[in-house]
Amino acid sequence: MVAKLVKVTLLMLVLSVSPAHAQKKEAMEKEREQYMEKQMDQYRERVDTFVKLLHVDDFKGQIIKQKIDEFYEKRHKIYSSDSYKAIEKESVIEEMKISHFADVSELYSEETISSIHRFLSDNKTEIKKLQKTKTKKNN
Repeated sequence: MVAKLVKVTLLMLVLSVSPAHAQKKEAMEKEREQYMEKQMDQYRERVDTFVKLLHVDDFKGQIIKQKIDEFYEKRHKIYSSDSYKAIEKESVIEEMKISHFADVSELYSEETISSIHRFLSDNKTEIKKLQKTKTKKNN
């Protein structure tokens, strides 16, 4: 009788924990999605700000946005891939940074291409640098 009572109690305990675990998992997934959405909004805002600060026409600006998006997608695939060792990933990304914009380098000045490369390395710093340059030109 006691053994039966223990089995029933354990069964009830397991059944009561399962929905709580599922609810926690759903809440965590929803929180993760909200975080990723917020990150994408911030990313999109930084790219838009960067392109505006470059002072290129709309057509060239759209090309830059597309190329930056493609670069970040490829970079994400490399980071999440198991085909590269951790040490190799950074060098592969650095090589990709140079080669990825080679096909459109004829459309832009060396200064613009250099600025794009710096943006890919550290976008917040590059935006601040371009904003300072813009402020100095206006004064």
